[in-house]
Amino acid sequence: MIVIALFFILLLLGVPIVFMIMMAATAGIAAYTTTPLLIVIQNTFSTLSSFVLLAIPLFVVAGSLASRGKTSEYLISVMNIVFGWFTGGPVVAAVAACAFFAAISGSAVATVVAIGGVMIPGLINAGYSERTAVGVIGAGGTLGVLIPPSTPMVVFAVALGCSVGKLFTAGFVPGIMLAALWAIYSVIVCRIKGYGKRQVVPLKEALGTIVKALPAIFFPVIVLGSIYAGWATPTESAAISVLYVLIIELFVYRSLKIREIPAKVFKGLVLASTATFMMGASGVLTWFITYVNVPNIMSEWIIANISSRAMFLLAILIFLLIAGMFVGLQSLVVVICPILLPSLLYYDIDLVHFGIICVMMAQIGFLTPPFGTNLFVTMSISGRSFGEVVKSTLPYTILLLLMAVVITYVPEICLWLPNLLHM
Repeated sequence: MIVIALFFILLLLGVPIVFMIMMAATAGIAAYTTTPLLIVIQNTFSTLSSFVLLAIPLFVVAGSLASRGKTSEYLISVMNIVFGWFTGGPVVAAVAACAFFAAISGSAVATVVAIGGVMIPGLINAGYSERTAVGVIGAGGTLGVLIPPSTPMVVFAVALGCSVGKLFTAGFVPGIMLAALWAIYSVIVCRIKGYGKRQVVPLKEALGTIVKALPAIFFPVIVLGSIYAGWATPTESAAISVLYVLIIELFVYRSLKIREIPAKVFKGLVLASTATFMMGASGVLTWFITYVNVPNIMSEWIIANISSRAMFLLAILIFLLIAGMFVGLQSLVVVICPILLPSLLYYDIDLVHFGIICVMMAQIGFLTPPFGTNLFVTMSISGRSFGEVVKSTLPYTILLLLMAVVITYVPEICLWLPNLLHM
């Protein structure tokens, strides 16, 4: 009770969740065990001393460098060439640009910033409604956590104790399906309401742009291809992504100067530090709840009160939906995974499948008030009010929730590709 009470008191006081986890776990160890508090330092260090976790700062730095260079601009230009020739095509191009940049940055916020700054005014100038432009970018940015590589996926994989590469692979098909669903919806709305106009680019200009964009297009191909082909681990692939983006931004697009590298890398590392520190704090909490047998007690209660696998999954969805409105699910999943693990095994729920469910519910958390991160970032980029952004993203959020329900009850959708590749 002391741990739970302290956790909620700190939550109400607005203490960052990383410190909430660490302080609550430390208080629990002091109150309920006879173990010296040195265990806090030991568990923090042992959790962070992980080769897999190195992927987090590396992917964040790569995404940060790409979003501030020419990579995102050339991706947007290519997507407009490919999709801009039909009515509603520029909106589809926005979704595609978000999906493609997601495979570079692995971050919802970075995707909104990189794509939204160019695409929102571009769509409005092309005759599309402000609501359509703001909604598609705000929602499309969340593809950054579903389409691999994804920083939250690395966190979830470590918390669940499953393969990062397998979780990356499992997110690919749902990510493409969701992007396609949003694109189809956007085209239907644009054609019904008569929004926008086509953007046809002359062939010579289009070919020139595509040639210039090839280094940016090959970015996700090289990074993800090295993982799926088994040539590199996710951490090694993350290191490759940093090196690749530095090469193309320094020597191909020349949008980055050598003297600027330390400052830009430092910004990326600051962003990544929150996730890595959170994993260290979660290691302490995991040790404590395991020591006092919370997972087994919780599992026995769940099994006694929830009659079926389907009802258990429904309860998980509702819990994650409500919790995601108030707390970042990346932090929450780290806390609840050790508690739920025995129940997941009892109901025979694949851990990779559960990881994808968590990722998709985290996407919804980015788009739901009162604390949806993408809502605030989209406000900043578009200059629109919070209420306008919420209304704009609502249809896309509903479609995302429906897709999450489908993925929850049809796990073959996300597990098909990993099984095909014998992962």
